[in-house]
Amino acid sequence: MITDYFRLTTTNVLVIILPLLYYLYYRKFRYFIFDQRDRVTKGKTSRGKCPPFFPNGWYWIIDSCDLKRGAVKPISYCGRNVVLFRGHNGKPYVLDAYCAHMGAHLGVGGKVRHGTCIECPFHGWAFDGETGNCVLSSGESKITRSADKYSYHNIEKCSAVFNSEEKTNQYLQKLTEQEEVKIKKYTVKEMNGSVFVWYHSDENLRDKPIFEPFDLMNELKTNKMEVRGESINYVNCHIQEIPENGADFRHFDFLHQSVLDLIFPFIRFSWTMKSERASNPQLHEIMAHPHPQVNAYKMHLLNTFINDSNRALVNVISLNCYLQIFGKHSVFIFNATGFQLGPSIVYLFLWSPYFQVTFLQTVTPLEKFNQRIMHRIFSTKPIPYWVSALMLLGEVKQIFSDMGVWNNKIFGSELNYNMKNDADKSLYAWRNWYAQFYEGCYEYEQKSLSW
Repeated sequence: MITDYFRLTTTNVLVIILPLLYYLYYRKFRYFIFDQRDRVTKGKTSRGKCPPFFPNGWYWIIDSCDLKRGAVKPISYCGRNVVLFRGHNGKPYVLDAYCAHMGAHLGVGGKVRHGTCIECPFHGWAFDGETGNCVLSSGESKITRSADKYSYHNIEKCSAVFNSEEKTNQYLQKLTEQEEVKIKKYTVKEMNGSVFVWYHSDENLRDKPIFEPFDLMNELKTNKMEVRGESINYVNCHIQEIPENGADFRHFDFLHQSVLDLIFPFIRFSWTMKSERASNPQLHEIMAHPHPQVNAYKMHLLNTFINDSNRALVNVISLNCYLQIFGKHSVFIFNATGFQLGPSIVYLFLWSPYFQVTFLQTVTPLEKFNQRIMHRIFSTKPIPYWVSALMLLGEVKQIFSDMGVWNNKIFGSELNYNMKNDADKSLYAWRNWYAQFYEGCYEYEQKSLSW
């Protein structure tokens, strides 16, 4: 009978339900994303006397997978508006957002043309992502457009100058004749599934990065790691507050002890930490770890990523995590070797007897006191998807613990350090190291950015 054929048995139900459940599980946890819903926007709230708001360095702007060929995105970072697009050749480009003709935003309605150009939606002027030049296409060649350049005599007051030849008041003046039209282009690098853009206050270094982000692909391939997810969080504070955590020993004891208080109130995290500049000649000895496998991995990382070209621009941390049970018994969970590269990028390599995980953390200033933090997690393939998602949520939990302080503090410009303890010595040394990334930024921000 046909009804017997369709009779639901336990086996039939399992055959139908289990693949469906696994599909839903895979969709949810294979690449787990946490995007903070409450995107704090009090970025203009004063935080006291601060260093410049946008230090020189590389900044993460988008995931590679979110920028398809021919896609155009309006992007804000470091107080400036730019247009990001991927050419038909597959390369990402970043240019100033505003058309040199009449000021239209190229990222709103603009289209990719001629392979590597962005076309203005207002009058069709096209700007080449390779050069920033405004071009006219003639077959496969691109001809740079020239035009007369004009400006107001005084745009704020709209005052006029009498033109004796034309016997009339003139509000605009010609600056140049038939000058090549172009807008600023920015140096872009795509690696590790991310698009980074270089920022520097010195125009001579705008196209000449003084260091490069780390390429993780060989390390991830060697350790058979794959990307498992990312989190996006928004914070109201000065950019320096966030990476400064990497040198702040003591705050772990107050903000990062909690595991799952409601379920396991008797279990706490405990931490020990070292922080040192990569330029220290004794770096390997300082970072040595008593656990042989941890130490071997740590020395490998130091030798792989630190070199003469970036040594002065990297701060290294070693962070041990333990579980404390009933405040008495400690169990070693993992050691993290961290590299703070420049003002905004942190790489964390976790080695544990139970797992191996790598985190990429970036901080991108959207405006003066509004920061976007991105964490991406890579893990070894045997780790179940739900476990890597739980690890990422654990990182988010720690970020939220910090955010309660960051969102409500001022920048400490006058500091009281107890130089007899290692914790304050570390903070003092770290601030002296980080300050190098502000060189020239104050003068640039004063003349270029209006608040």
